[in-house]
Amino acid sequence: MKKITVHLKERSYPILIGRGLLSSLGRLFKTLEVGPKVLVVSNDRVASRFYQTIQNSLKRAGFQALLFKLSHGDERDKSEKILTKLWEAMSRARLDRASAIIALGGGVVGDISAFAASTYMRGIALIQIPTTLLAQVDSAIGGKTAIDLASAKNVVGTFHQPKMVVCDVEALRSLNPREFRNSFAEVVKYGMIRNPKLFRLLEQKGNWFFSSLEKGSFGSPQYRFLETIVSHSIRVKARVVEQDERETKGLRMILNYGHTFGHALESASRFKIPHGEAIATGMILAGELARRIGIFPRKAQDRQVRLIKRICRPVAYSYSANRLLSLMKRDKKSRNGKIRLVLPRAIGKVEVCDRTSDRQIRSVLEGCKKGHEK
Repeated sequence: MKKITVHLKERSYPILIGRGLLSSLGRLFKTLEVGPKVLVVSNDRVASRFYQTIQNSLKRAGFQALLFKLSHGDERDKSEKILTKLWEAMSRARLDRASAIIALGGGVVGDISAFAASTYMRGIALIQIPTTLLAQVDSAIGGKTAIDLASAKNVVGTFHQPKMVVCDVEALRSLNPREFRNSFAEVVKYGMIRNPKLFRLLEQKGNWFFSSLEKGSFGSPQYRFLETIVSHSIRVKARVVEQDERETKGLRMILNYGHTFGHALESASRFKIPHGEAIATGMILAGELARRIGIFPRKAQDRQVRLIKRICRPVAYSYSANRLLSLMKRDKKSRNGKIRLVLPRAIGKVEVCDRTSDRQIRSVLEGCKKGHEK
């Protein structure tokens, strides 16, 4: 088992990465200062696979686990209506300030569980158990919580750091190839923003990994690869969060590479485009914009496009550039209607840029529509 600590003084917490961690959860829980009552928030699909293991482990350690299942199993669960139902379930379960919430699932489960934990009784303990690669490397770490509005994603939320994050790579075995490809977009992101070694590793072994999946081969080599890329990604995010926990210094914005374009695509599709596919497309668009304004070499953009097309699933969108531009202006990074974007300068180096014009952004959106390398 690998352990990475996010150092935030009294809010510091461990991230555990390994195999078979879910069956040891009760033992891990005993290291936390939480009461005996635990509410596990999940959905039908994930709970059917993992809840019994977690419940048994917690019971053996003296904890009482209860289950709340979200209604939809997708982005629709990040709504005010579902949040209210979750709050009510927490009250009926008589959770108190010593109780804990376990977020068992992907990014949607983690976001709304964390929001509920941050606000119930003005804040109770949260343990993140991400069961998708995307959540393990990204959304379960850093303390951001959120729900969506009809007009924009993740615009209502809080900061609430977890007490612990448990990344059991064996839980990823249940993902299908498309879910893996969807998740790998965030891994590519970490390579692009701060870890060229991770980017090269994906170039070298990405094809091998997906070839293994297609052949039904999933054993120790594949698990070791997953542990490696999860660890690399988490270290990048942990170090950024430590330096800019609440996104007040500007540094944490780099974690949104590809997301301003990507969130606009998600919103335009009414969240029918999966998050990873939208972010994969967003990174290509950000790279193309950076290339056109002269800060990102063509060879580097070609490498990025080639890797994303090889291991992710960028989408061929048909939304108008004006519609997407309007949605981008609602992004949390925007100021006074001015879009601020995270743009690459090299593989492993990005910057926050507010020098691009609407005309330049619109030109990239229109030029890359229905074909990302035009």
